[in-house]
Parts: sequence; structure tokens; C-alpha cells
Amino acid sequence: MKNITFYVNGAVQKINDEYPLYTSLGHYIRNVLKLTGTKVYCHEGGCGCCVVHASVFDQSSGETKEFSVNSCLFPLYSCDGYSFTTVEGLGNKNFGLHPLQKRLADANGSQCGFCSPGFVMTMYSKLKNNTKPSKEEIENSFDGNICRCTGYRAILDAMKSFAHDENPIDIEDLKNLKCLNKEQNKCNGCTDELESFHIKKDGKNWYSPVCVDQLKQFFASNSRVRFMNGNTSIGVYKRQGPFDCFIDLKNVKELNQVNVTNDSLTVGSAITLTRLQQIFKETSNNEKFSHLSKMADCLNKIGNVHIRNVASWAGNLAIKKEHKDFPSDVLIIFEICAARLNIYNKKTHIQLSLSEFLDSNELESNQYLIESVLFPSLDQNTKINYAKVSPRSTNSHAYINFGYRFSFESSESTVLKSKPVLVFNGLTEHFFHASEIEKFLGEKDISNNEIFKKSVEILTKELDSSGINEINDPLSPSSDYKINLAVSLFYKSILELNKVDKKFEKTIDNIVDIRTVSRSEQSFESKASLHPITKPMAKINAYSQTSGETKYVDDLSLLSSQTHGALILSTLANAKIESIQTDKVLNLPGVIAVYLAKDIPGENNLMPKPFNVEPVFADREVSYCGQPLGIVIAESHEIAKKAARMVQVNYADIKKPILTIEDAIEENSFHPKPIHDLMIGDAQSAIEKSKNKISGELSINSSQFNFYLEGIICNVEPTEDGYKIEVTTQWIDSVQRSVAMVLGIPASTIDVQVKQIGGGFGGKTTRANIVATAAALGAHFLRRPVKIHLDLNDCMDIIGKRPIWYVKYSVGFEDDGKLNGIDYDWYSTPGFSPNGSLAFCLYNFFDSAYSCPNYSVRQHLAKTNKAASTEVRSPDVFTCYTVTENVIQHVANHLGKDPIEIRERNFFKKGDKTASGHSLPYIEIDKLVTELKQTSDYYKRKEEIEQFNSQNRHKKKGIALIPMRYPLTYNLGYYNALVAIRHHDGSVLVSHGGIEMGQGIHTKVAQCVAFEFGIPIEIISVKSTNNLVNPNVLWSGGSVTSELCCKSVMGACSILKERLEPIRKQMSGDYTWAQLIEKAFSLNTDLSAMYLQRAGEFEDIMTYDIDAAACTEALIDTLTGETQILRTDILYDCGQTMNGLIDVGQAEGGFMMGLGYMMLETAIFDPQTGKCINNGTWEYKPPMAKDVPVDFRIKFVENKPNPLGVLGSKATGEPPLILSNSVLFAIRAAIEASRKEKGLQGHFKLDLPATIDKVQQACLVDVKDFSLN
Repeated sequence: MKNITFYVNGAVQKINDEYPLYTSLGHYIRNVLKLTGTKVYCHEGGCGCCVVHASVFDQSSGETKEFSVNSCLFPLYSCDGYSFTTVEGLGNKNFGLHPLQKRLADANGSQCGFCSPGFVMTMYSKLKNNTKPSKEEIENSFDGNICRCTGYRAILDAMKSFAHDENPIDIEDLKNLKCLNKEQNKCNGCTDELESFHIKKDGKNWYSPVCVDQLKQFFASNSRVRFMNGNTSIGVYKRQGPFDCFIDLKNVKELNQVNVTNDSLTVGSAITLTRLQQIFKETSNNEKFSHLSKMADCLNKIGNVHIRNVASWAGNLAIKKEHKDFPSDVLIIFEICAARLNIYNKKTHIQLSLSEFLDSNELESNQYLIESVLFPSLDQNTKINYAKVSPRSTNSHAYINFGYRFSFESSESTVLKSKPVLVFNGLTEHFFHASEIEKFLGEKDISNNEIFKKSVEILTKELDSSGINEINDPLSPSSDYKINLAVSLFYKSILELNKVDKKFEKTIDNIVDIRTVSRSEQSFESKASLHPITKPMAKINAYSQTSGETKYVDDLSLLSSQTHGALILSTLANAKIESIQTDKVLNLPGVIAVYLAKDIPGENNLMPKPFNVEPVFADREVSYCGQPLGIVIAESHEIAKKAARMVQVNYADIKKPILTIEDAIEENSFHPKPIHDLMIGDAQSAIEKSKNKISGELSINSSQFNFYLEGIICNVEPTEDGYKIEVTTQWIDSVQRSVAMVLGIPASTIDVQVKQIGGGFGGKTTRANIVATAAALGAHFLRRPVKIHLDLNDCMDIIGKRPIWYVKYSVGFEDDGKLNGIDYDWYSTPGFSPNGSLAFCLYNFFDSAYSCPNYSVRQHLAKTNKAASTEVRSPDVFTCYTVTENVIQHVANHLGKDPIEIRERNFFKKGDKTASGHSLPYIEIDKLVTELKQTSDYYKRKEEIEQFNSQNRHKKKGIALIPMRYPLTYNLGYYNALVAIRHHDGSVLVSHGGIEMGQGIHTKVAQCVAFEFGIPIEIISVKSTNNLVNPNVLWSGGSVTSELCCKSVMGACSILKERLEPIRKQMSGDYTWAQLIEKAFSLNTDLSAMYLQRAGEFEDIMTYDIDAAACTEALIDTLTGETQILRTDILYDCGQTMNGLIDVGQAEGGFMMGLGYMMLETAIFDPQTGKCINNGTWEYKPPMAKDVPVDFRIKFVENKPNPLGVLGSKATGEPPLILSNSVLFAIRAAIEASRKEKGLQGHFKLDLPATIDKVQQACLVDVKDFSLN
């Protein structure tokens, strides 16, 4: 049997049949080679944390190909002949960092660090192909990498430093520029001498043929065949098969061939999309194929760079053939190019058009082979183009993709010489050609406005009768939007082909395509006299993160006798459990045990007091789809997960789930009120007596998921006196207490330890208890370590999201906009349990920067069949600010005034008190807004925007300036710190009660120690947080943990300095810190000290306020709803920043997470089962690098230390999210401009998130108004 041979970081790897056929390269790298710098999370090729670099001989070009690849998808048995480089292969702290690793760290482009290796390897692959790329090329390279922490700006700046016009890397510095895999001067890792091989494992076959004859032989002798090329489809359609045979096509010589003649281009089916793009560009130099240059650019819209590098064009079409709902870009592009497919169907070779291919019933699923595609030449009088409209700007499937092919009588003519081609994808499963309009337009003049209007009428009628109105897919926008969008794309195509009036010129442009390279500015103070405090420096663990050396929970070595657990999940949301049958599962090879609620020795409750009871495992009834019912424990993670899915659960009394606030109101399903109603003055009377009165409502359906890139993971190890727990939590005390409750043992026997976590955003505050209690139960009975790893799909199924809101309001105000009274009804949905709701604290926040003498606020918590809502960065608080700003906007719309005028009219002033009674002795929001108006050129740009809007029919701009007052409290926090000095060299060890999750808490703590002792930061080491050294501490959250841990550390340092002071006085002459410490030790001085920051030490419940404002400018396409954020200016009162580099990064990351909430993100649930149906990167879309404002500027207010803060500082973790309201209201202003042009003025309801379909629908686009004049 032939060994499969490949290289990883220069080391040869030889395998045959040791591993299951489904094993991925990522699994092998992490679990066999223990190279844990490469991460795995989504298993879909959508997040980018698994990216590695690959080198292989490319048969189609005859050259070695260098490219990035998603290791989570790439099959292990496809690796023959490859050479891979992981982040560990570039450099490390001991032997030297690669320039990529260093620059990313130095720019603070690594916060939690989990995504950093993926970004490093993506850029490495880019530089391997082009050592001096442009900034645009660099930004385009990150369409497959997600970062939830940084907001991307710092990453992009670091990577753009390698651009040819910045500081390009020296060619000699690009380590591995030449292949590492040298053996006797032969590059064995990139061989062009490929052999076929056959692997048989578990009754299934894997074939890797090298020629078509071998391929046909394998194909003929097997049934249920799956052809493989890049295996990327598994990221979309995960449960494929079953298959008996896998045939890897990528090494088949004939399928990699390219043949160009004067009249045709033929491309083999194993050619990847990236290679096809190159072929199109090269071939377009021939005048007859010049149209392919534009199509090469269109191929960039498919997936992301890592997907395109390995996915074949034929695979894309095969997915479309098998899954009619798949919105294939390749299908549209090939059809408008008049392509024909050469296909082998086990009997004969046939050639089919794309339409014939789709409609053919003879081609059985997976029982045919696409061999090649033929592109004919097109004359210069034929025009083609492709358009795609997606929910997110990059790495997103289409809502609709559209293409056209028009053949004109001459190059100057607008008269068609034949029937055109107009094709759509994404409307219905079977709608492809718009045949009625194709017939109508044949031989007609497309510049004739009457013909155009008639064609719009025909197309609209054709679409309306296509069956689209009968589709009821929760993941799809409304049929009205899709019909409108399809006609709009047709409209754009006709405008493109005609000489149009200036007001229509920008209508043709695609907002995504015209985006320019981003730029940024950051401004903050640094006082040399206070260094290392205020010194901007990268995180102390940043180099470890960018080099992949940082160890997260899933990276820790497996223990002896390690087992793996997977949770059994409910498949319904509102039903009784009749029985859970585990017998068959227990008989599966590798399965060790199954435990259910009945097996719990203590309390079936994962939430310690004072929280409400949440069962570890549902017992008698299920309250949401995805609720854990038990745990399967097996010898491997894969076996456990497969077995958990196979457990049969029988349900009874199945009811339709309550999923929305409207459902809850109808069913009268509510939790107890979280807090008393707020009554300030007499709101009803004030409203009635006001000159102006308005009422409205707002639905905020941004059910945002935390989207940390490290899943929730826990490993519980039985020890001689209890249990040791490594877990991804923000609250070790909660884990300790919950496990003790469930096992019925003293909390003192539970040891919990956390070094760092890969992002949290509130999502790991209490939700880690789910896996900790379940794993502990297994460890308790088996006396073996049990590890549970929830990936993205698991987390989105099991874990709650940000609550959705519905608000009704009435407002009374004067002619100048002065508020008199506001009456609110707030409805929110914390799910089946109120544990995740922070509604009880909202009265401290909701009035933001605005004074109103009379309030009446009633809160209602809707009880739904969803998972308990999770704390998501600024939980609930974020939402109430949006509600308040909507009210101010409504007042401004009613009065016809600039919203900033109404905001300023109602600002708090020094000495005022808020609705909750909080005093405001330092507020200066008016001065801050005045400064931002000047620095952002608000009024000048507003005039320019009005002029732009008057000159452009279908592109509109808007600008909004939103202020914020965000109160923070130190009174909830109790965090301790231990500072220990080593006597032999004076180095310092620190352990504090906070959790490092990317916010830079370890670095700020180290800066404080260095400042207090006057020592270099390099001799300070911050250790893990654990409940022996850090007992009884609160969660890390609320934006104050860094400050309060710094306060505790400084308290401990003060104790030690007091002990050292007498010894200092005994020292003579110049002495070093190390000498002082050695002297102190010789005198029996205790060189360790602990300090506890206690709750309730401050007079006011809210300790201080943060004032800030943001001005954002947005551009929308009213025909499609697509949006581009052109510029954002932020002015933020950070007090005296401890570390401007870190604090700016926190602010930018928070703003971008808020942008996702405003524009993109919401969890969607099946109305019948209650299942979260967008539980992965294919449908759930957090912001990516090209969603960052094109021009992103942030400035911290200067010379304004916080008199109530630690070292004069203020927080930056959560408040910046509020400033993303400027994005929403800038979009709203652009929509208002469109509506005003149609004669509609005044307030309108824009529910969140403001996705592209809502934006377009709010613009009230009517296709009957479309005109060429």
C-alpha cells in the first residue's frame, strides 16, 4: 500500500489507513502533530482561524502553486504531494519572530489572539505570491477571516505596512520563500510525480486517480460515489451522503488541462476557482475573449480566498445540481458566457448547456462526472455582466445573483440583433432564465424608454408568477424585496448599456465594488513622566498569540485516560419528554457511558443562587430546541458527537413554540417583573399638556450572538481530593459553585483555573457552567478526565443570544424640541429563563445624555421557548440607548429639525441628576459634541451630502452625530490580587481575579506593577487566575474589571512598598531592585501581598460617567439596500488612558460589534421547531474587514483625567458599542433623503437590524417609477 506523503513545516509525514476517511488536515495538525497554533471553530471555512499555507505542483500551469487553505475542511487523504506551513513554521519568541507575527502584535492587531494565526498565515500566503502587493490587494485578501475583538482596523494597518508603497518585506526575510522540504537537493514536498492510490477504511474506499482511465474504472466499480476536490461543500451541507466511495479528482491530469484556440477556451473540471480567475485574465488578452476579464473579477465574489484556492468550478455546479436552493455564482457567470459542459455519465460523453444540465433528469445525483467546460468566443458587439447582492459585503452567498448577455447590431447600436440572455438565481429553485422578457426584448431598441417600461412590466409579472410568493423561508428576505431587487438589477443593466443622464450615472455602480482602500487615524495622550502608565504598548502576550504559542483550553495536552463528551440536544422547543432511549448508543464502538438528569447526585441546576434554576439536563419537559438532555461520553470527540445525535428522544404533548414577543403577548407568557416601574414626575400629564405629542413603536430583532472564536470548552479531571477544571469562563467562582451543587460536594474540592480565553463578550460569564457541570458529572462517575468542546454550531444551538426588544412610546415636547415627558412600555425576551436579563439595571442607563423631567417606564419580560439569553457586550443596556435615540429622532422628524439640534437642546448639564438619581458633577457632553462637530466638519459635510443627494437618483448619503453618556460602577466588583517578588532576582509574579480575554488586563496590571515598583515590565509575569489564589471573585465584565484589578494590584504593591521602605533606608549608595529584594529576604521580609477590592466602597451607586460621541456618514443604494459606511469620527472621554494602544483597540472593536448589531446580525429560528437555523457562518454574518468604515478616526479627549477612576482612567470595553447608533441613524438619514425625493417626509419605522432588504424596502422603491430619462 502506497504511503500518503506530505510535509508540515519541513517535516515529512507518511500515513496510510490509520485515520477515518473524514479526517481533516486541521485535525491531524492539532491532534496528531500537536501544532495547536492552528485553530478550529466553525468547521465551515467561514471564520479563517484554521488557515494554513500550502504548496503543491499545479498540473494545469506546470508550476508550484502557493496558497492558503482552510485546514478544517481540507481532507487529510488529499494531502499527498503537498507541503504545508503552519504559524509555528514561521517563527517564535525563542528563535525569532517572523516580521508578520511581530508587526501584527506591535500594532495591537491581536486582542484575544485566537484569530491571529489565521490572519498571519493568510498574509503569509499573500506575500508568497506577491512580495510587494498593493494595499487594495492586501485588504482583499482577508475576505475569509473573522475577528470579533479588534474591529479589524489594527489588523489591516499592520498588514498594509507590507504594501509596496509602505514598508515591504525584504525578500530574504520572507522565511520559507523557497521550499523548506529539501532532501538531497530534491523538493519532495512539491513533487510533480504523482501516483494513484487506494485506501480502504471502515468498509469505505478512497481513490486518488491520476488519469481519466483510472478515474472511470473507479467510478464504474462503485456506487454512492462522492467526487472530491476541495471538500468545501461540506461547510454548507454538512450531512451529505451516505457514500461508499470517495474519489479525489484534483490530481487527474486530463481534468487539470486548459486548451485555448482562436474560437474557444476549454477548462478542465478540477481547475480551482482561483486558477480559473487567472485563466480568464490571461485569455482575455485575446480580443475575442476580452469579456472574461470582467468575469475574472466576478469570480472574486464567490466564497473567500481560502475557499476559491481549493474549490473547483465544477464542484460549485454540482452542488447547485444536487441542492436546487444553492445560489451558484458559477452557474450565472458560465451561462452569460454561453458556456457548455462536457459530461461523462458512466455510459457516454455528452455536452449540455447550463440550462440542460440543471433540467436533466438523467444525471443521477453523484453518478455523473463533469469533465470540462467550453467557452466560445464572443464578438465585440456582445456585452455581458454579472451582479450579486448579498446580506454582507464579502464572503456571503447571494440573495439574488443576476447576469445578462446582449448582442447588438453594431458597437454603437442599442438595437439587439437577437434574443438576449437574462438569468437569475435565488428567486425560486427552478427559476433561471427570465424567458418572457428574453422573448420580448429580441431585436428591440433597449434605449427606448417605452420598451424599457414595458419590459419592467413583463419581468415583474413573470417574477410574480414564478412561485416566489409561495415560499415561506425564514432565512430568506420577503418576496416583495426579491422581486423588487431582481427588477432593480435588470434596471441597472439597461442603464449600464445606455448613455444616461448624469443623475443616473452612479446608479450603475455597485457599492461594494467601488469601496476604496480604508484609512484611519488614532489620537491619544501618552505622558512620559508616568511611563509605563499611559505608555502605548502591545499586550505582553501578543507575541505568543501571533506566533501561535499561546495555549487555550482546547490546546492543552490530553490527559492520560482522557474521554470526550457530547451533549444530547432536544430537537423541539415546547414538548414533554416521554422517553430517552440510549441502549443502541451504548453498544456503539467507542462509547463509554450516557448520563441523564436522573443520574445527577446533587441538584439538577447549573446556576448558583441568587439566579433562577436552570437544569443541567432537561428532565420532564424541554423549554427550547437545543436544550441539553444528557451527555454521551466516548473515546473520541467525533464518536461522542455522532452518538449524541443518534440518541432517540420520544416527545409528547408537542406544542408550537413561543418565539417572539408577539407570541408571548398573545399567550400571556411572561416572567415576573424584573424591577418596579419607574415613575419620575407625572409623565402622562406632561405629555397631555405639551404642544407636540407623538407616539410610536420600535422592534429590535438584533438577536446578536457573541461570536467568540474559541468555543465553550471544559476539561474536568478527577484528582485525589476533588476535581481540577480547565474551562473557558469569565467567572471561575460561578463554575466552582455550580459544579459543587451538581455533584453535591463542598466547593473547596473544586479547583478552577483560567489563563486566558479566546474572546468572551459576556457569552462565557455563566454559559460555561453548561459544559462544566456536564463534564464534571461524567468525571465523577468514570473517575477519568472528561472534555466537552462546543464548536460554533453547538454554541449557537445551545447558548442564548442578545434579547430582542419591542418598545411602545409616547412623548410630549415643545416647539424647540425640549422634552417634557416620555411614557415607555419595554418588552424584552430573555428566553425560557430570566437569568440572562439585565433589565433590572436599565434605569441607570436609558436616558443617556438627555434630561427629561417626567418619565413613566414599564418593563415586561416575555417568556419564550428559547435558550436563556446571554450577556452580550453591554447586555440590554445597548438596546435601551437605541430606543432613546429613536425617540429623539422621532421628535426631530416631527419638528422638521436637524436631530443634533434636538439632542443638544436636551443635554444634561453639570449638577443635574439622572432618572435613577445619579449625580452628574463632571458631565461635559455639550463641549464634547461641539468639538466633534468641528473636527468632523459636520455641517460642511451635511451640505455636501444634500448636494450629492440632489444630483443622484438612486444613491443617497446620510450623516448622523450621536452623543452618549455611559455610567459605570465600581460597587459591584470584588477582585483580589496577589503580588509575589522572587528573592533571587527581584522578578515579580502576579495573579489577579480578572480573566484575560483580549482586553489587555494582564498588560495593564503589569504596567501598574512596573509603575509602582519602578521596575522593567519585562521582569513581571502575570499568572493564571484560579480559585485558590483568587477565591470568591466576580465575573470579568461590565467594563471595569481591568481598572479594579489594577486597583487591587496597586493595593498589594503598596503593602509591599511599605514593608520595603525601612530596608530602603538601610541601603547605602546606588543599589538595584534585585539587591533591595535580596536584602529584604535576608531580613525575613514577607515578599508577597494580597489585596482585595471590595464591593460598595464608593458613595454613588454609579461611580463615574463616560461622555462620547460619534459622527458617521453612510452611502446606500436605494435599489438594492446595500450600504457602505464611508466615515466614522469618534471622540471619546477615556480619562487618562493607561495604554492608548489597547484602549483604542477596545473602542474600535466595540464599535464594530455594534455595527454588526445595527446592520447585519440576528439569530433566526424555525417557527415550528424553534431551532436556530442560521447557526453557522453560511447564514449568520458578523462584520468582516470590508465592513469597517472606509475612513475610521478615533480621538480620546485630552487633559481630562478621571478624578474617580483608577490612575485617572475610564473604561473602553462596552461603551463604544453605543456609538454605533451613529451608523443606524446615518443609514436612516440616507433613507429619509430617498423618501423625501418621493414626496414623503416625517418619521418612519425602521426596525433592527437594518439589513439590506429593510433598507431597500424603507426607501419605497417602486419599479413602476423606473425610467431611462
